[in-house]
Amino acid sequence: MVVLVALAVLGYVWGLGPLNRLNTAQGIAVPAKLAGLERITDEGIRKQLQLDTTREALSRINDGKQATVEAYGSLNGDKMFVVIALRGKVDIDKTVADSGAPADKVKRVGKSTCVETTGNLPTQCYRGSNTLTVIAQSANEGISVDEVAPVAVEAFNAMR
Repeated sequence: MVVLVALAVLGYVWGLGPLNRLNTAQGIAVPAKLAGLERITDEGIRKQLQLDTTREALSRINDGKQATVEAYGSLNGDKMFVVIALRGKVDIDKTVADSGAPADKVKRVGKSTCVETTGNLPTQCYRGSNTLTVIAQSANEGISVDEVAPVAVEAFNAMR
């Protein structure tokens, strides 16, 4: 009996087996600050950035699993990051390949997979596990993967 309970707990925590669905149904804790930047809560700016519309669309296409889309930065726009978090596992390598990013623009920074700015794509970094996937992207030009990767890691750790 103890072994079964231990397996059930590990399945829930690591997102394996039938308890994965319970884990992916839990909410996502949204931090008030990331990278020293405040979360943007102004409804006008959120609407302009289409954060809530994007969140609803992601939740629908992600089989109803929890999703959130948040922006962090200054209101004057000198530095802003958009963070997307999805419950469940996303195939990051496939997502990056499907984005059309050239191989020379894809970089590994720690445990994050990042894509440097290319064409229409902003600089973005992905960090994931079996239970949560986080995408952090810069809303400003000239931001390197070395600046975005820590945001992805901080968001991933905060939203677990």
